[in-house]
Amino acid sequence: MNYDLLGIGTGPFNLSLLAMLKKTSLRYHFKEMKNNISWHSEIVFSDSLMQTSCFKDLTTSIDPTSEFTFFNYLVSEGLFYTFMNTGRTVVNRREYELYLQWAANKLSENIELNSEVVSIKAHDQYFEIYTQSADGIKIDQAKNLCIGTGPISRIPNFAKNLISPTLFHAKSNYLKGNIFENKNVVIIGGGQTGLEIFRNALHGNWGRFQSIKLLSSRPNLQPLDESPFTNEYFTPQYVNCFYKLDQLEKDHYTSAQKLASDGNTPKYLEFLYNDLYQLKHISNDERIIEIMPNRKVYRIEKESTHYTVQYFNQFTKKEEKLNADIIVLCTGFETKAPEFLKELLPHLALDDQERFIVNQDFSLKLNQGNQQGKIFVQNFSRHGHGISEPQTSLMPWRSATIINSLLGHEFYKTNLEKSNFINFCRD
Repeated sequence: MNYDLLGIGTGPFNLSLLAMLKKTSLRYHFKEMKNNISWHSEIVFSDSLMQTSCFKDLTTSIDPTSEFTFFNYLVSEGLFYTFMNTGRTVVNRREYELYLQWAANKLSENIELNSEVVSIKAHDQYFEIYTQSADGIKIDQAKNLCIGTGPISRIPNFAKNLISPTLFHAKSNYLKGNIFENKNVVIIGGGQTGLEIFRNALHGNWGRFQSIKLLSSRPNLQPLDESPFTNEYFTPQYVNCFYKLDQLEKDHYTSAQKLASDGNTPKYLEFLYNDLYQLKHISNDERIIEIMPNRKVYRIEKESTHYTVQYFNQFTKKEEKLNADIIVLCTGFETKAPEFLKELLPHLALDDQERFIVNQDFSLKLNQGNQQGKIFVQNFSRHGHGISEPQTSLMPWRSATIINSLLGHEFYKTNLEKSNFINFCRD
């Protein structure tokens, strides 16, 4: 088939693009390697909260009249009044996943499940996409591409050769059953996922552990900075200013703004602290339960019956170690070029750190002389567009920017916001 745009992946970002493409006359199709629509389902717990408002859905900030808004989902499912009675503007991640599945079902005509893109070839005016499915290899042609395959689990070097049912990343099928029963458990990572696994373990979700320790390189369990002025970073105006900066300045700012996008939900920290108080001081639980910040793990050794974890205490400046039966890596995610881009890499411009150079319209910069269409990317430009890039906050705005670029004119209005209270730059 020939398309104006072929999308790869159907996570929230590409679902937003799909939803907003529906009002255009473009020919488009999206491939998904899984057999269903899911979103980090391995680490969606009953108490896992989103860190953004439900207003920041697939379409609302650009097109509130769209049929794919979260509020239309509530009305369609008969949940509007019940949801409003909860008094919430933040939903849990399972609710959000149900919303995504609802939207994907309405968009299913343009989604092909069980369809894994294995390679892409570039021609002068189009791309040739090779897809593996149960029916064999299928070949499609598209003028443009949009890659939204999502991040992959970050496995530290000290653990890469040890992955097993007793040492694994949190986003793993190993995290199920009563695997913590009578075990000494170590969680590595003090971000939101680490806290959620720690708290759910306290509630006995994977059996009654013998001891549990959370190691974090962070100086403490630090809260997400969600104050109003910090949230100005998650606006189109800020992203447009940020994009124009020198790359060294960009890298400095993304590092300095870590807690604006990668902190722990403050309310969740309160819940956890209260759980610990109840468990240790009211129920008098005698098990070892420890949170150990400022520890930088550098080695794990597999012994005959356990693991030895070695780490440096950055507070006392001393070497320390402990033993563990089960180790859960809550070490986050990283964005890497998918394998199917291998044949296109010679066409793509990279910076001095081997990162994609992403244009302001979220298309990849191509080397001079290449005449192909555009390759748009979602969540590949934190270094170029700023800390909002991995977040759901600006999905509709980014989707609108991509669609306007495809059409060559402003189909969606992307600059309707009044001036911010903070003036980051003067155009």
